[in-house]
Amino acid sequence: MASQLGSGASDITTEEVEPQIRPIQGVETAVLGAVGIAERGPINQATLVTSFPEYQSIFGGDTGNSDLTHSARGFFLEGGQTLQVTRIVHLTDVATPASKTSAAATGTLDSAAVGPYAGSSIGSNVGPFNLEPGDDLDISIDGAGAATATFTATAAERISGAGPFALTNGMTLTLSANGGSLQTITFLTSEFVSIGAATRAEVAAVINAKSVDISAFDTGAGVRLRTDRRGTGSSLNVTGGTSNGQLAFTTGSVAGTGNVANIDAVTVAEVKTVVELAVAGCTVVDVGGLVRINSNTTGGSSSVQVLASSTADDELGFDNAAHPGGTGAAVPTLGLAGAYDGAYANRIQVRIQNAANGEASRHDLVIMNDGVTRRPFSNLTMDELDDRYVEKVMNAVVGGSQLIAVTDLGMAGTTLERRPANGTSALLSGGNDGLVGIIDNDFVGSPTGKTGLYALDLVEDLSLLIVPGRATATMHNAMITYAEVHREGTIFEILDPPANMTAQQIVTYVEDTAALLQSTEFAAMYWPRVKVSNPSRAVFGPDEQIVVPPSGHIAGVFARTDASRLGGVYQPPAGTERGILRSILGFETDEVKDKTKRDLVFPKRINPLTTKKGLPRYIDGSRTLKSNGNFPYIAERRGVIFIERSIKDGIQWARHSNNTPELRRRVERTIRLFLKVQMNQDAFRSKDPEKAFYCDFADALNTDAMVFAGQMEGFLGLATNKPAEFIRIKVTQDTRALELEAAS
Repeated sequence: MASQLGSGASDITTEEVEPQIRPIQGVETAVLGAVGIAERGPINQATLVTSFPEYQSIFGGDTGNSDLTHSARGFFLEGGQTLQVTRIVHLTDVATPASKTSAAATGTLDSAAVGPYAGSSIGSNVGPFNLEPGDDLDISIDGAGAATATFTATAAERISGAGPFALTNGMTLTLSANGGSLQTITFLTSEFVSIGAATRAEVAAVINAKSVDISAFDTGAGVRLRTDRRGTGSSLNVTGGTSNGQLAFTTGSVAGTGNVANIDAVTVAEVKTVVELAVAGCTVVDVGGLVRINSNTTGGSSSVQVLASSTADDELGFDNAAHPGGTGAAVPTLGLAGAYDGAYANRIQVRIQNAANGEASRHDLVIMNDGVTRRPFSNLTMDELDDRYVEKVMNAVVGGSQLIAVTDLGMAGTTLERRPANGTSALLSGGNDGLVGIIDNDFVGSPTGKTGLYALDLVEDLSLLIVPGRATATMHNAMITYAEVHREGTIFEILDPPANMTAQQIVTYVEDTAALLQSTEFAAMYWPRVKVSNPSRAVFGPDEQIVVPPSGHIAGVFARTDASRLGGVYQPPAGTERGILRSILGFETDEVKDKTKRDLVFPKRINPLTTKKGLPRYIDGSRTLKSNGNFPYIAERRGVIFIERSIKDGIQWARHSNNTPELRRRVERTIRLFLKVQMNQDAFRSKDPEKAFYCDFADALNTDAMVFAGQMEGFLGLATNKPAEFIRIKVTQDTRALELEAAS
């Protein structure tokens, strides 16, 4: 873009050019995906939560199988901030989310008993209504045969003589439409082939061009004038003019006919007249511009149905269902269901009481969970058009109930009659957690059905993954496949140990049972499980401590380390500074405190959790499962994932640009700048760029064949840091004094 200031020989111009180096923004490093069993919540759908109270509001509290809840609690306690949760239930077909075996609890609330009421059908469109002559409503009252109410309308008309017409220049025709002002049509020589022998078509064309609310037609026998309005409200008055001696229109006013004034704008009052005249046994009522047809009888045999054979039903907004009356006995009027599938809602009771504002047509709805009253929803109504309509308020995503959803069952009658009765209550039942028969495959899921692990596919910034409570060989290997193959090495996994494992047993599991050793550098195994404070004695018994999987707590340590400083992702999340487990009270087995036992697991790339006298409980290892990969340590592997993802996102601007040497230089300079920033944040073993990394997009790499194939290629080399796993200090006798004495 260029701009010019001033004029003449001393002009100043400016020009904007594309930047040669574009900054690369670092991606998120501690977005944790957690897949597991929860008390409630969305199923096979990744849901973002940013605190443990938010997790509880959606996914509920502790249950006997709530390892996911323990891990969420541990993640946030240790410093995590961003959690994507996927709830799992048993599916009969993992590729079909609808095959879930879970179910929502249900219940109903009844209306109050009222007097017998009439069948009634109400349209959904506000009048006036745009109809056509002959449109009708076929209406059945009380189940009888249909009676038809037809809307009729014709326009006001006049017709001329046969012509041709001996007109002269400047002759006029005067007329008015629908009682409006007088219109004068002037005929000019230029508008005709021969004005002295004007044809019917020519006269009609001039009238159409110069009149309002009137149309003219050549009928073959004369020129017909017709009002655009059709119905009894139309009129046409030809008053004369100098041309009418030749045109021979009958003068005077003539009216249209029909049973409505204007078929294009039929009023509710006109509908009432037409329908009540044609259909016996009904009364039509104006409800704020809507048409409501009531039967004149009441009770169970009373009904109104606008049949599908009608041609005006869509315009007035009628459905074609039969709408019965009733005896006025109490009937189900408000359906209740758990907001999510699960047995949790079997403990929910709903009660109706007087509205806080005292209005008789409104009510308050109170939810009790395990006998504990939750906040009431006040001043609700069964009126769909009201802001406090019960479905709108209770089912709102923001501000609605997290425990139940409601359905207006559409009981006929006024909003007062439809309102659930004061003092009624319902205990929901039939909720099912869908856990019977649950297997590893339910957690693994399907890429086509987006279930299990694959429900996280839409979380683009996912960087960590845990599956608490499912520490099996099948699950662990599926997690590795998901991270390394399906997500193309963009996430890192924290693997839980199976329960009750000794040092030798966890070695056997990793090395033989699950064959995890040397399998991947995108996952790490930790041992043993950890002890935490019992969050619910009602659920877990009287013990002060319980044993839970460690993955959520460890993920929180990862997140805390990442956030501790710029370049935190490059620091090993281990040791007595960064690796402290602040929220745990102990370990499932004390073997981990024994150095000889830790010496068993550490060579098998299992990271022990331990403590020593005077030290906190901490992570005592920073190894991935693979020693012979490019980046065998957790911090360097996660650091490289961060660099790769950031660069991938940061050079999207280069895609679809012409693959020229200049473009490749710009890409290389952009990446080099980003890597220098990372170097200064301790990403590499050196602060000298020549030793810390290399970046090469040379023309030699990008041959003509590659350019023609639409490809650009570059090489990055990263001198990543290695942790100090072992510190050796040699101790010997200080003989310096003896050596000096001998030398003297």
